Amino acid sequence: MQCLQIKRDDSKQAGPWENFYNTIEGFEYQAGYLYSIRVRVDTLDPAEVPADASTYRYTLVEVLEKKADPIMRLHDIWALKEINGKTLTANQLEGSNKRPMLEIFIAEKRFGGNDGCNNLFGTIIHVDESIIRFGMMGGTKMACPDMTISSEYTKALQATTSYSLEKLQLVFYDAQRNELLRFQKVD
Repeated sequence: MQCLQIKRDDSKQAGPWENFYNTIEGFEYQAGYLYSIRVRVDTLDPAEVPADASTYRYTLVEVLEKKADPIMRLHDIWALKEINGKTLTANQLEGSNKRPMLEIFIAEKRFGGNDGCNNLFGTIIHVDESIIRFGMMGGTKMACPDMTISSEYTKALQATTSYSLEKLQLVFYDAQRNELLRFQKVD
């Protein structure tokens, strides 16, 4: 089930995000944007509301702000340029090895791609404006002539705790803020 995630600003203190399973009359959500809105809440007579419906009706009063969600910039295809501070060379990618790629699907909190030899897929367990943590990963089990890059790449993905976006480059860091992986945007 899809729902909105909201932060209430009743007390002027930003609270945690919570799932909102109701509708807001007059509000049309557009994916990829963060909104600040003013909503009127009406309490309905419980005797006149079906048992499976809310006793509250939410109506949009005003859209205060609409801005692009910065996390959505991650949603793209990224080609690996550097691993653990070393630039990938053409010699390393000869033979059956190919350039590792990462495709991030932010809305579904998942990723796909390859490690230079095998196809990879997995989940993203947390993402915000600077933190990204990957969950379970899976992939094919082909044997390539040189598995060094593949092994380093998957270990680096598992150790990733944060990221930065620098123009068309995505950089992953470990918990000590050491650079693990540097990607270039593909499309």
